[in-house]
Amino acid sequence: MSQSRKPQSAAGGGGGGRPGSPPPGAKPKGPRQEVVSARTLYFGNGDPAPETALARAISGRVQLRRITDDYIGHIDDSREYYNTLFVIGSDAVRIRKLMRIYRPLLKMKAKIVIMREVRPSVKAQLLNAGFDDVFDREMPVAEAAARVRGVLGRIAQSQQSKVVEEVRDLHLQHFTREPLLGREARVLSMLVAARGSPVRSSQLAISGRSTHRPISTKSLQVLISGLRSKLRPNLRIVSQGPAGYSLQEISPVRSLLDSASKIT
Repeated sequence: MSQSRKPQSAAGGGGGGRPGSPPPGAKPKGPRQEVVSARTLYFGNGDPAPETALARAISGRVQLRRITDDYIGHIDDSREYYNTLFVIGSDAVRIRKLMRIYRPLLKMKAKIVIMREVRPSVKAQLLNAGFDDVFDREMPVAEAAARVRGVLGRIAQSQQSKVVEEVRDLHLQHFTREPLLGREARVLSMLVAARGSPVRSSQLAISGRSTHRPISTKSLQVLISGLRSKLRPNLRIVSQGPAGYSLQEISPVRSLLDSASKIT
């Protein structure tokens, strides 16, 4: 007599999905959102202005601090305490002065002004002073929160790029005898990555931060010449004509002979 098989339960791995796949109906994880941890500063000797309500709605828990005159002791660069600074007030001149004093400490924080109403000219002045965005108190909370998280995301990306550059510079120390300038480091990193194969001059010319501003052929030649003088003795950059440039390693004996020929 044949025996009927019992259906396997999903918990036992018989749900039909691939190993390690999420269970049926599970929503895929979206991109990581920055958590807004805010400190709010307001001018005046009275109670906080109504604009603080928007700051509270964006970040939940808010550290509220009052500005007396133009001096405050509540600004620092420690990210673990807060990553967003809201400044609330109606005097754009005082707000700009505050930023002028404390801007060096706020490079890694989202800097947002909240005002009762915002005129385009005032907003432009505050943005030029170094603030990342300017809100009026009637802005929808969802929009304001999204804009703050966008600023925090750009700051995090910038910090990550900085770390990558520091690692790259540390790696390039194996190839050079002297510190490199920013563009020199980017050109050398492209040559190193090519592992001896030529890299086209057109690619090296756009090695800067902006691909819309390539340097000229003459400027690239000058840059390569300066870079050659900073390489270790066993390395050299060779022109490959239309193919561009390549980084090649030469034998220690050849390096000594080249050095001797320069002395004589």
